[in-house]
Amino acid sequence: MRKIMKTMHITLTVISWEIFMVSLMRIALVWNALSDKIGVHFASNGEFDVMDSKNYIAYPCLISIVALVLCEISILLSKKIKTGMKISEKGDIKIRTALEMFLDIFKLAFSFFFSGIWIDCVIRQHPLNTNIPVAIMLTMFFIFFVFIIAAILIKTNNPPEQE
Repeated sequence: MRKIMKTMHITLTVISWEIFMVSLMRIALVWNALSDKIGVHFASNGEFDVMDSKNYIAYPCLISIVALVLCEISILLSKKIKTGMKISEKGDIKIRTALEMFLDIFKLAFSFFFSGIWIDCVIRQHPLNTNIPVAIMLTMFFIFFVFIIAAILIKTNNPPEQE
């Protein structure tokens, strides 16, 4: 089971970073074709509400890289920090694995939305489908609650080992 989770972690990490890197390459390829002033931010209706220098296309890239790096650091720290829970070692490993999966899915969602969808809309100067961010946000809340429920179940089903 641990091998499957490690494979999933690596796969989600690679996909998240690939989305980011492909977006950067795509920006580099179309940079000269972009006009000096482009739509760079979306209103709640999906239409552009900020028209500014094409340099501001870095905004979604910055959000992506911050989310990717923070998730990677959080995953590394989650392996080192003591939880302080009275739980078996097996249960502790399960909770840390669930947290790692949550963070992997979180970074994939951020990368997909900001580096994938947002940058694509800015490059094509196409309105943002407002259903996409709502769907991603609802999915993230659902995954967060599943993580919380899983952590509670793991804790109750893995009491500390008696010595």
